[in-house]
Amino acid sequence: MATSPKRGLVLVADDDPTMRLLMLEMLAQVGLDAIEAEDGLQAMACYHSVAPDLVLLDVDMPGMDGFAVCREIRRLESPAAVPIIMVTGGDELESVTRAYEAGATDFISKPINWPILGHRVLYVLRASDAISRLRIADAQHRAVLAAIPDTFFRMNKDGYYLDYEQGHEASNVFASEMCVGRHLSQVLPPDIAGHMLTQVRDVLATQHIGSLDYELPLPLPGPAPRVRQGEHSAPPPVRHFEARLVATGPNEVLGLVRDISERKRSEEQIRRLAYCDSLTGIPNRQAFLETLEAELARSRKANKKFAVLFMDLDAFKRVNDTLGHDVGDQLLQAVSERLRDTTRPGDLVSRAESAANLARLGGDEFTILIPDLERVEDALNVAHRVKEAMRRPFVLGTHEIFVTASIGISLYPEDGEDCNSLLKFADTAMYHAKNCGKNNAKLYSSSLTMQIMSHVQLEVGLRKALRNDELYLLYQPQIDVASGQITGVEALVRWRHPERGLISPTEFIPLAEEAGLIVPIGEWVLRTACQQAVAWQTPGKAPVRMAVNLSAKQFKDENLTQIVLSALHDSGLPPELLELELTEGTLMDDARATMVTLEQLRSIGVYLSIDDFGTGYSSMNYLKRFEVRALKIDKSFINGLPADSENAAITRAIIAMAHGLKMAVVAEGVETVAQLLLLEQYGCDMVQGYHLGHPSPPDTIHRMLADQAALAMT
Repeated sequence: MATSPKRGLVLVADDDPTMRLLMLEMLAQVGLDAIEAEDGLQAMACYHSVAPDLVLLDVDMPGMDGFAVCREIRRLESPAAVPIIMVTGGDELESVTRAYEAGATDFISKPINWPILGHRVLYVLRASDAISRLRIADAQHRAVLAAIPDTFFRMNKDGYYLDYEQGHEASNVFASEMCVGRHLSQVLPPDIAGHMLTQVRDVLATQHIGSLDYELPLPLPGPAPRVRQGEHSAPPPVRHFEARLVATGPNEVLGLVRDISERKRSEEQIRRLAYCDSLTGIPNRQAFLETLEAELARSRKANKKFAVLFMDLDAFKRVNDTLGHDVGDQLLQAVSERLRDTTRPGDLVSRAESAANLARLGGDEFTILIPDLERVEDALNVAHRVKEAMRRPFVLGTHEIFVTASIGISLYPEDGEDCNSLLKFADTAMYHAKNCGKNNAKLYSSSLTMQIMSHVQLEVGLRKALRNDELYLLYQPQIDVASGQITGVEALVRWRHPERGLISPTEFIPLAEEAGLIVPIGEWVLRTACQQAVAWQTPGKAPVRMAVNLSAKQFKDENLTQIVLSALHDSGLPPELLELELTEGTLMDDARATMVTLEQLRSIGVYLSIDDFGTGYSSMNYLKRFEVRALKIDKSFINGLPADSENAAITRAIIAMAHGLKMAVVAEGVETVAQLLLLEQYGCDMVQGYHLGHPSPPDTIHRMLADQAALAMT
C-alpha cells in the first residue's frame, strides 16, 4: 500500500507538557509530523539533528527563551530561512515586536484557538514554500539576466527611469546610479531622448512592442587627441543600439537595450558587397538603379529635371586582347578614379553630395546621374568634361594607354518617366554616338528608337538571308590595260530583302560585322565565287582570275586556311585563279599574326592583293615583308583625274612604288576615257570601273567573255 507523501516536520518547543501534547495532536490532525523539545537548549539540539520544516516556539521557556532560540536559528541558517511561529502570551505588542525583531515568520497569541492551529501552520508552510520557489525563480532569473549582455530598464510614461540594470557586456556608458530616478533627457542626447519618450507613449497607448535604433559616441580612453591648426579632427567612434519596449502596466514600460554595432558593421559590409562594384569601389548597377528610383520620386515631387549619362569606352576590348585582362582591370580602376574627380558634386551642377551619382554597370559601361538639371547644356557640358578627361593618357606601369569614350544622354521627364526607359534611352543614344565616329556625346531622340528598331529588324532579316537564298553575287570585270582583255572579275555580294528590296552593301556589310555574321557570309561568297569561276574557264582560252574580299574577322579566323582549301577542293578551281583581297587595316592590325596567316595562304598558291590602298596606314617596310602580288588604288584617288593634280601625283607615286616592289597595280573606280588614258600613261596594269563594266550577273559576264574570245579568234 502506498504511503501518503510527507507534508512537513514541525519542531514544537514548549516547557508545558500539556501544551506540547495538544500541539502535537492538532498537527497530526492536519497530517503533519512533529518532534518536541522541553526548553530552548533541547530545541536547538533537535534543530541541528532533524532540520525541521517549521519551528513552533513558546516565548517563555527556562534557560534559553524563545526569542534567543529564534535569533540563534536565524544566525545559523542561509537566507532561505525556515519559518518560525512564536507563541506569545496574550496580545502584548512588545512580545510581538520582539518576535519579529528576532526573525519570527508569524506569531500566535494565547489562549490558542486549537482547531485552527494546524491550519495556521499549514498556511505558513505553504507560504514559506511559495517564497522558496520565488527565491529560486528569482535566482534563476538573475542568472539568466547576468548571462544576457543586454541592458534592462523600467521607465514610467513621463520618461523617468524606475530601474536600470546594465548587461555585463554592454558597451553603454551609463551606470545604474546614473539613471535610476532621473529623466531620460538627463541621460541621453536630446534628440534621442525625444524619440525614446515618443516611443514609450506609443507603446503604452497601443500596448504593442516598440523599437528604436540610435547611436552614441564612444568615449576614448585618455585625453582627447590634439588637432593641429588647419586640420579637422576625426569623428569620434560610435556604438549603435537598439531599444525594444513593452508595456508592463498602464503607466510603465520595460526596455531592453542591445548593442548592435557588430550587426551594423556586418550589414554595412553586406551592403558594400551588394551595392559596390568589387573592382572599382564605386556603386554598382543595383545601387545606381535604387538611386535613380529615389531621384525619380524626388524630382517628380519637386517638379525637377535630371539627366542620365551612359558612358562606354571605345575599343576597350582591344586593351584586354592586346595587354591582358589585368591591365584592362587596372584601366577600369583608373577610369573610375578619373570619373570621380571629374564628376564632383560641383561639376555635376547639383547640390547633392551623394557619391552614388556615379556607377559602373559592368564591363566598361559607366553611368552618371545629374540631378536638379536646369538646362540641357549643363548635361552636355558634363559629358564634354568626361570625354576630355578620358582622352588624357592613362599611365599604368610601363604602359601608356589612350582611350576615348562615347556618351549617351537621356532627360527626365522629356525622354521617359521610369528608370528602365531613361537608362535604355541613354544606352540607345550612346550607341548612336559610337556610330557617329566614337569619342562623341549624343542626346536621345525618339527617332533613335526607330533607327534601333530598324537596325534590329534588319539584323534579324540578315540572319535569315543565307538560309532563304536572299544573297547573290554580281561580278565586275577587271581589264588588262595593255591588251584591253578581261583577265579577272571581282565578286560583289548583294542582298535582295523580301520586303525592302535591294539593300546597299554599305548598310548590311557593317551590320554583318557587328552581328558576327560576316564569317559565314564570307565563306558563302568564297564558295559561290569559286564555283562560278570554274564555270567560266574555257579550255584553250586565257584563264580568268576570281577576286574575293576578305573581312578583318575572316582574316583572323583560325579556320581560314581550311575554308579556302575546302572551297578550292569542292569547286575544282586552281589556287592561282583565286585572288584574296585584304585591306591595309586588316594587314596592319597585328603584323606578327598577319605574317603567319599570309604565309599559310601563300603556301596554298592563291593570289594576294591589298584593296583600297592609300586609305590605311601601311609602311613601306611592312609592304615589302607582306609579299602581296598586287595593290588596288582606292577610287577616292581616281576621282577627279586627270584635273586633280594632287590625286594624279599620288596615283603616279603609288604605281611607281608598287612596280618597284614588283607588284601589279589595279585602279578602281575608272569612269571616263580620260582617266583610263592617264592611268595607261602612268603604267597602271589593270583597271575596273563603270566605264569598263558595271557589277553584273554571271550571264552578262559569260557573254562578255564569249564576245572577247570570239573577237580574239577573228
